Amino acid sequence: MRPPSPLCAFAVALFAVASAPLALATGKPKHWPPDPFLPVTPERVAGLPEAERAAWVRYLEVSREYLAKLPPRDVPEPALNKPMDTPPAGGAHSRGLRLDARPAWYASHEAQQIADRVVQAQTPAGAWTKGNNYTKSGPAPAHSGANVWGGGTFDNDATTWELRMLALVNLAAKEPARGANWREAFLRGVNYMLAAQYPNGGFPQIFPLGGGYHDAITYNDEAMVQVLELLRDISAGKPEFAFVPAELKAKCGSAMDRGLHCILASQIKDASGSRTVWCQQHDAITLLPCAARNFEPIAACSDESGAIVRFLMSLPNPSPEVVQSVDAAVTWLDRTALRGVVWDRATGLVEKPGAREIWARFYELGTDKPIFGDRDRTIHYAVEEISSERRYGYAWFGSWPASVLEKHRAWSKRVKR
Repeated sequence: MRPPSPLCAFAVALFAVASAPLALATGKPKHWPPDPFLPVTPERVAGLPEAERAAWVRYLEVSREYLAKLPPRDVPEPALNKPMDTPPAGGAHSRGLRLDARPAWYASHEAQQIADRVVQAQTPAGAWTKGNNYTKSGPAPAHSGANVWGGGTFDNDATTWELRMLALVNLAAKEPARGANWREAFLRGVNYMLAAQYPNGGFPQIFPLGGGYHDAITYNDEAMVQVLELLRDISAGKPEFAFVPAELKAKCGSAMDRGLHCILASQIKDASGSRTVWCQQHDAITLLPCAARNFEPIAACSDESGAIVRFLMSLPNPSPEVVQSVDAAVTWLDRTALRGVVWDRATGLVEKPGAREIWARFYELGTDKPIFGDRDRTIHYAVEEISSERRYGYAWFGSWPASVLEKHRAWSKRVKR
């Protein structure tokens, strides 16, 4: 997952006069609840209503079919259901993929070399792992097929960015024959995305399914949002996707619609039934908020929710339900913003009149109190209480949704209510 954003690494040293740290809501540390996340299993599927069961049974069959294309998973995943005491491995992002370059660059030899390397790194399942280096020839995938990441993932921009890169380089190619392999790899990747989508419209972090929190519907790091944006752009027939067959474009459009329905259905509601925001992950079957890594508890999440709202506001002609969802989330984000303070990792929150609003990464469900997690699966109300490794190794505060509040004012003036 992504490393801490520089936006949230505010330093007290920037100020001439030091201020005393501010205290947030207090409370005793507590442990995670039992079963903080549940994988998608045949046993859970068997308990579904008959009308829903067949689609989920078929989904598990497809996951097993994709798994059969890969080497045996004989590299064990660290225990997902127990506290961890190991240091973080760090976020892994692939290198060399450029989605915002000038159009002429995509016709360059450099860009075509990268596209060729992307094709070489495509997994037998049709996706990509994270952390590949496409700036070097013959890149070995950062994750082999022998572990759960090896088949493919949407984490850390993986798969979606490779697909967009292939499409852009293909569009710029002067000779159509040069892009044959790029187009073939792209179409395989799109079919992978469609196969990975749950019957209810959500997307797991890893496919074929890897168990644990990987099976949860993953909003973390914009994984599902980036998939939906790509599906939307393919179905809309943007120029770089002109080669995609009409039937596949239609499937992408339907998949995007199902994903949008999942987002709306999973929006957290408070005790009064009012919509609020989203968790980083939601249970694949129940859509309830769930936990992820040992320091990522069940919580309302400002960063991921901001990304979802930006996506919803990008939709043309949003439905009344989308408008209501956006308005409710923005209301929550405005209410939970921390104003007049900055965050220093060493000393905590410090007063600074006029400072841009920031948010905690996690807020406790039901109270909206900022909460912080540690590797032993404890939940704290003060970031100063968690281990130094976690305090300095995660983005606990940031200004992520600030642009959402700004854009919402203009957006709300032009949408129909």
